[in-house]
Amino acid sequence: MLYTQEGNLRAEDRALRTVARQRVLDALAQLDSETKAIVDALIARLGANASCKLSADELLDIVENHPRLQPERATIKRYTDAFPELKESSLHTCERINRKTFNRLQDFLAPREYARRFANVKGTYSI
Repeated sequence: MLYTQEGNLRAEDRALRTVARQRVLDALAQLDSETKAIVDALIARLGANASCKLSADELLDIVENHPRLQPERATIKRYTDAFPELKESSLHTCERINRKTFNRLQDFLAPREYARRFANVKGTYSI
């Protein structure tokens, strides 16, 4: 049989799925590198500002909604809507990127949170 259930040629369908898979992988790689760059810039900016009152969750929301990430997110959404079999793996990869970003932000904020929490205890350091 040369045609799929949807009426497409099998070879053409296979080629389209391969292209879609590659575009999603490229967009996920770009999303990862852009997210790292945004977090680097955010940490550099917050490093000098000791009075930051934002939590890691709030900072993660800022990073996730950054305009530099919107084209990659749109590409991923477009291809995963067209090819549902790509949705689960791309979702897991996006979750992994978000988890890495959250852990990095938490590690950055940990000394500040420690200093804030134990500011009134004798013998602790402060930032």
